[in-house]
Amino acid sequence: MTLDEARAAIVKTLQKVQDVSGLPCPVLTGVDVPRRVLEKFDSTVWPVATSWIAKELGVKIDNNVHVFGGKNGGPLLTINQSANLICAHVAAQTFAMAAE
Repeated sequence: MTLDEARAAIVKTLQKVQDVSGLPCPVLTGVDVPRRVLEKFDSTVWPVATSWIAKELGVKIDNNVHVFGGKNGGPLLTINQSANLICAHVAAQTFAMAAE
């Protein structure tokens, strides 16, 4: 999986979340922080969005991976940062499976 594929899956999923919710979705770029640019996109929706991203990419994203940031009051992530996080997580999973 490439960074561009991860970013595209995130954007596609965010658009889907907003569409299903009947809410508008602006044109999203990698520097956007979803929580700040999407109406009603908050931590109650993030687990569903994360599972949809995983399904789109055909990967498993563990529950302890906070794709959109904000864990324990930490910073919210941009789409680019989220894509990097997903790629790093999948690479770590792949490495762990290879080591077994």
